[in-house]
Amino acid sequence: MSQESSNSPDELRAIPSELKRCWDRLPNKLLFGLMFLGWVALFHFLGNSTLGYIKTTSLFGWMKYAFSMSDADELGAYMPLVVIGLAYWKRNELLEAAKAPWWPALCLVLLGLLTHWAGYVVQQTRLSIVGFFIGLYGILGMTWGFRFLVTAFFPFCLFVFCVPLATETERITFPMRLMATKITGVFCHYVMGIDVIADGTMLFDAKGKYQYEIAAACSGIKSLSATVAISIIAGFMFFKAPWRRLVTFLAAFPFAVLGNVLRLVAIIIASEAFGENAGKFVHDNSILSLLPYVPAIGGVVLLVKFLGDQELRKETPAQGVDPASAAGTASP
Repeated sequence: MSQESSNSPDELRAIPSELKRCWDRLPNKLLFGLMFLGWVALFHFLGNSTLGYIKTTSLFGWMKYAFSMSDADELGAYMPLVVIGLAYWKRNELLEAAKAPWWPALCLVLLGLLTHWAGYVVQQTRLSIVGFFIGLYGILGMTWGFRFLVTAFFPFCLFVFCVPLATETERITFPMRLMATKITGVFCHYVMGIDVIADGTMLFDAKGKYQYEIAAACSGIKSLSATVAISIIAGFMFFKAPWRRLVTFLAAFPFAVLGNVLRLVAIIIASEAFGENAGKFVHDNSILSLLPYVPAIGGVVLLVKFLGDQELRKETPAQGVDPASAAGTASP
């Protein structure tokens, strides 16, 4: 497992001086500052062409509005802070990689401009958000080189969570809702002995005492977003092998479904034991709504620990055994 810095109190107190050291070592600061300010100004004044919902030409104003309109997208508002924190965590790697400008990265900036132009013309602001981050990534390469681009890919890829997808929730979550409904019905019927019928995204008691529809808002999209983000962060922070990172990322999806199943089972049990109002209480209670996060995030943590232990055993040679003597005493 790889870890660049600890979170000791001494390091926390040293953050201001460490930031100054990084600032002093970073080359081409003026070049980056000018290009960054110009890029931000472009998207502030000509970033949004859809004025029907919020009257602003600023891409960032539209993003703020979109984040405030959907709980499923609010994670994007905090992702820049997460990226900055992870960049600080990788500061030594980034400083070592920051060299001379690499002008072929201009192609990324042009691709970002083209993507933004397409989004601006067809009034798809999400495309403009993608264009903004593609171009910003290109500016990093133009300023500090190709190696810096490779090193900065993580945490930069986390900006994907800044693209609001609330209007696409139905399309994204429908397969998850079907799967969670079916698993819940099977589990309640065969394991809990509760006669629950699953029909599409509907769960209802065979006696007709209660019924629930697994709507898009109850699909676990919030826990899925959080779990995917945590799995990506954990994979890149703790593992070097690409396959371990990929396994950690892919595991987020079944863990999120498992978390949603746990919540649905809790609702069914409450309804069966105490009536439909008890089920609604479990559904609406803000504390109990955190149930999906328990197996989802807990599963990612346990998986990271398991894979990390496996990696550590592979990298650490056997202790207390002399390879030469072991070879000499080995049986033919």
